[in-house]
Amino acid sequence: MSLQQIQQHINQIKTSYQMPNKEFQNTFKLFESCVPFLKSENQEQLNQVFRALKRFRRRLENELKLNQTDYHAFIKKWKSLNITFVPLVYDVKLDFSKKIATLKYEDLINFNFNHHHYTSREMLKASMMIFQHLEVEQYANYNNLENLLTQINLNYNIVSYHNFTHAFALFQLLFCVYEKSDLKHFVSKQDIFAALMASLSHDLNHKGVNNLYKVKKSKKLNKNICEQAVLESMHVSTLFNILAQNQQLNFLNQLPNTQQQEFKRILVSSILATDMGQHFNIFGSFKDRVNATIDLRENQNIIDPLIKFRGFNKENFDDRKFILNVLVHACDISNPCLEWDAYMKWSFLLAQEFQDQTIKEAAKGLEVTAMLQYKDKITFFNGQTFFLNTFVLPQWQTIATLYPSLIDLPNEVKRNLEILEEEKKKLSN
Repeated sequence: MSLQQIQQHINQIKTSYQMPNKEFQNTFKLFESCVPFLKSENQEQLNQVFRALKRFRRRLENELKLNQTDYHAFIKKWKSLNITFVPLVYDVKLDFSKKIATLKYEDLINFNFNHHHYTSREMLKASMMIFQHLEVEQYANYNNLENLLTQINLNYNIVSYHNFTHAFALFQLLFCVYEKSDLKHFVSKQDIFAALMASLSHDLNHKGVNNLYKVKKSKKLNKNICEQAVLESMHVSTLFNILAQNQQLNFLNQLPNTQQQEFKRILVSSILATDMGQHFNIFGSFKDRVNATIDLRENQNIIDPLIKFRGFNKENFDDRKFILNVLVHACDISNPCLEWDAYMKWSFLLAQEFQDQTIKEAAKGLEVTAMLQYKDKITFFNGQTFFLNTFVLPQWQTIATLYPSLIDLPNEVKRNLEILEEEKKKLSN
């Protein structure tokens, strides 16, 4: 096989998002057979093949896991790689007797939906149920939308936390928030459709490492990169690459120009808003504007122009976009809003991903992020207490001030904080 033929196959992999499974496996085997030849011929070509193989391997793994839960796919893969589990992972117990065989609307507006019980294929079906309930066919043909969601799913990796199940959890909670609050009277149907698409896409191609890891790795390789929203920008780019490679799935091109631009602005800004580095900037502005909105709601005779300016106005597109940005970010860190057992499942899996990152850092000669290393359970619980008090509870309390019907979410965070204190006392005795 010539280098030119190999290059053609590499280019095909780089641009293909819908390669059939048989062709997929055949090309995978073909590439593997090329590696010995390339070792002696062309190192750069070999590097390209390895990169293409990695992408192929991920795609094949994801094809195979469509009928599995992300949790089981992760456990199976990590065992095959002989990666050590942090002790917390052994505490994850899935009770499949609680799995709902045939999902209905009432199940999908449950704050405590058991996401880990469902396979990728089942979550894709549930996603379409939600879009059909919202009647978004005026924006996207349902058959094409279903195919697009499948492509989005296939571009998530098998990692413990930042997988498609996490993306679906954000998506499903945002749908609950929309259905159970006055948000549905504030934003348009196109607005919420864009935010929900952002939710499903917000961690595309996440490899289980954070922005700091990407920055440290780039510096070691003497690469100059923008050090803000490194991952979030990549997630946006991956989504638009999927759309660009299959125009039939690119429903954005079917929208009138103004609608298309507004849809893209919500889509992109919502994904970028999931960058934790922006949390305090976004939350500070949100809290200030919520206070102004409540003042105006309680006293319509206010004449102060500054308060009127800061209050949310549903006729203003930027106000609607901003609220959706806040809610996508809030739902992204909403595990503590779930009942204790579900909250702990997510937290244990995130602890595993943090630990895996520190192992990668050590292997690549990077400074190890000590705060991500698992030490013991009481240190873990202390970290959770800090995170809930600093980030999650204040944000959801403010959201519930704007939308009182969502008060159960911050109240659940408070209950989990009480349980954390009880668990810490048990460990200290």
